[in-house]
Amino acid sequence: MYELLEFSSRGVLLGVTYGLLAFPISLLFIATDTVDLAVGAYAVLAGAVAMFVGGSVNPAVGILTGILVGVLASAAIGSISLMLGRRQKGDPLVLVLASFGFAIFLESVVLTLFGKDPFIRQPFTYFWNIGGIRISPQAGVNVVVGLLLIAAVYVLLYRTSWGRDVRASANNERAALLAGIPVRALRFSAFMLAGLLAGIAGVLVLYTSGMDFASGMHLTLAGFGAAIVFGLHGPLRGFFGGLAIGVVETISAGYANGGLASLVPLLFIFLVLTLGRGGRQGPAGVRA
Repeated sequence: MYELLEFSSRGVLLGVTYGLLAFPISLLFIATDTVDLAVGAYAVLAGAVAMFVGGSVNPAVGILTGILVGVLASAAIGSISLMLGRRQKGDPLVLVLASFGFAIFLESVVLTLFGKDPFIRQPFTYFWNIGGIRISPQAGVNVVVGLLLIAAVYVLLYRTSWGRDVRASANNERAALLAGIPVRALRFSAFMLAGLLAGIAGVLVLYTSGMDFASGMHLTLAGFGAAIVFGLHGPLRGFFGGLAIGVVETISAGYANGGLASLVPLLFIFLVLTLGRGGRQGPAGVRA
């Protein structure tokens, strides 16, 4: 029983990062009706920069620099989105393909600048012992950061004019334009926010399980899976989807062999979607 609880606690530690990666995926789907496949690459780039800048200067400076680089990378794909929007109206698949190409480009950049060795930092050399279960203090950091970002994203989406305008633009772009809402500027700011969230998630991954230059697509798929498990139209639900996938992944890794362990989380997502949970959508007007 203690072993199961320990695996579950590790799953929460990992799942928080998946949930944070689900935020930008759901948010961009709401704001732009498309998916950014470079989200995981932003996270890896942020983690790599935080690792090397923090090692040579100061950990706090490295973290802030890494997050800033993630935001700038997302601003690049946001700019590409605006340019493509002028020429390829009504075709979100074009941006999906463009973001996939940008993710491969960022992977090459990380490999060239930082090498192929894994990036990881372990700031805590001790564990908490709670009821016989060993828990890293990093788990507490991840959960606190995750809860703070849940509250921040909720307030931003449902208690600010920015969130109201984003949801209005998502429901009816033409009506939003006629009402004077700057739809294009809102979409660009959504990409910037996605980069911020991905950068924070990347730093947490660096301090939790580590990463390497090729981790971007895995993180994107994990975040996308977290986003769709409980509904792609709700960014806040993606966080809990990430927790669920993280727990399933660590429990399967603890009790199953390597090949089956990597398959179980995918089967979990497939099962939830088959039962209809992930495909449910609220009534019109509540996409966000």
